[in-house]
Amino acid sequence: MWSPNNGCETTIIDMPIYQYKTTEKGCSCCRDGFEIMQSMKDKPLSCCPKCKGPVKKIPASVSGGVPTLSNSNLRDKGFTKLVKRGDGTYEKTT
Repeated sequence: MWSPNNGCETTIIDMPIYQYKTTEKGCSCCRDGFEIMQSMKDKPLSCCPKCKGPVKKIPASVSGGVPTLSNSNLRDKGFTKLVKRGDGTYEKTT
C-alpha cells in the first residue's frame, strides 16, 4: 500500500480513507495501491494523482472481528470475570 515515503502527496482531512490501485502499469504511487481521504459525496478517483494513469477503487480490508469473550476464553487469557448477584455482591465466574 501507499506510504508517505514513496513521494505521493495527499491531503489529510477528517474524512473516510479509500484505497485505489492502477489498472495498468502505473507509477510508484499507484502500482502497489494508495490510500486517500475523500468525502463520501465525492466521486471515486479515475486517475492517479501523481502520474494521471487510470485507477480503480479497491475494497478496503477489514479486521477479523471481535474475539468471543466466553468465560473459558477470559480464564485462558488470565482475566477474572465478576458477575453482580445482588446489591453490592459479586461472584467470580472465571
